[in-house]
Amino acid sequence: MKRLFLFTLIALCSGIGSLLAQPSKQYVTPVAQPDHEDWIYKCGETVNITLYAVKENVMMPNTIIEYSYGPEKNAPVFTGKATTDKNGVARIKFPGAKKPGFITVNTVVKYDGVEYKGMTNVGFEPYSIQPTTTLPDDFKEFWDKTLEKSEKVPMISKCTWSKEQSTAAADVYFVQIQSYRPGNYVYGVLTVPTDCKEGEKLPAILRLPGATVRAFSGPNDLAKEGFVVLEIGVHGIPVNQDPEIYQALVQGSLAGYASQGLESRDTFYYKRVYAGCVRALDYLVSRQEVDSERIAVYGGSQGGMLSIVTSALDKRVKAMVCQFPAFCDVTGYYEGRAGGWPHLFKDRNEPALKEKIAASKYFDTVNFARFVTIPGYYSWGFNDIVCCPSSTFSAYNVINAPKTLKISRDSGHWLYPVYVRQGIDWLKEQFGMQK
Repeated sequence: MKRLFLFTLIALCSGIGSLLAQPSKQYVTPVAQPDHEDWIYKCGETVNITLYAVKENVMMPNTIIEYSYGPEKNAPVFTGKATTDKNGVARIKFPGAKKPGFITVNTVVKYDGVEYKGMTNVGFEPYSIQPTTTLPDDFKEFWDKTLEKSEKVPMISKCTWSKEQSTAAADVYFVQIQSYRPGNYVYGVLTVPTDCKEGEKLPAILRLPGATVRAFSGPNDLAKEGFVVLEIGVHGIPVNQDPEIYQALVQGSLAGYASQGLESRDTFYYKRVYAGCVRALDYLVSRQEVDSERIAVYGGSQGGMLSIVTSALDKRVKAMVCQFPAFCDVTGYYEGRAGGWPHLFKDRNEPALKEKIAASKYFDTVNFARFVTIPGYYSWGFNDIVCCPSSTFSAYNVINAPKTLKISRDSGHWLYPVYVRQGIDWLKEQFGMQK
């Protein structure tokens, strides 16, 4: 069979497998249960909380639960203790937030010398949350010029079949694509279903990674769904090196990469990254096997951020699956509420703060969300302390395009398998594919 050179999707950090993996369960789990099933309240509304702790699926009577509450990712405004009754429950209440946002209820149970912690984020009119960041007047001009300059760089590419990683069901390739400036490359892994007929055009999905420095491998599970999958890295380094190389980079030149060069919009790390995502699409549509009318982006965390950014910059993207996007409303801390990963402005006294805030506006996911025009399937949890819901809602609320949001209230920086499955099914429906 002819080797196909195609691509596709963006999921989360290290693939579908990692999304399906669940966090380990604590021996003792303290719980703060809101009296509203959806965990959502009107501004100013009193919140009634039922506290309990579960050990081996049994509620614990006569147990002290320490609790605190306050604005998400900020210092608590109240701390206290409550003792569960003979049925294993205690009840507290607190006044609601005065404006749209989230309040975090933290809980702690000490048992046999070990502290067990829990949290619940309660939303106050979250669909009314507005971003703190603002759109620069020359935002579109800046990115138009950046991409025009990048487009002049020849798209020199190399695609190498991997015998070791290919299977009977999928061919796997390592790809290298020149991008942004001569000598700068985007590297990734391409997975192509082997049952693709010669001359057939398949839907393609660019898969964008979470925040990491690591190797990538194939075949990508999403190819089983009928897609060609291209999973790219963002650091301009090959993705099939020994683990020791990536570990050295994490501890060396790529330590804290998400804040490197933020003193200027022209030196910030993500300028090259954003342009590289568009170049990956250039390569994608150049393949004769790709249906250019069925191209999607898919990712979570940093990958969710890059999904929104790429779909805003490039109208060749027709659909998006985005989980808990990063870099949303990063100036939130400057305004007294949670900002998105990487939590740049939590320390308001850092050097060059004014310059960094000004530069961040050209990269904030919120400002790209304003330009999204394609349908999207979004999902995140209220208890995400990495990409906080205050930040993700601030991006979601400015999107003026068909959008679906699935909330997994008690999940943190992960999703239940059912939400992953629903996102894939939604995407297949967008492209007229059978489930």
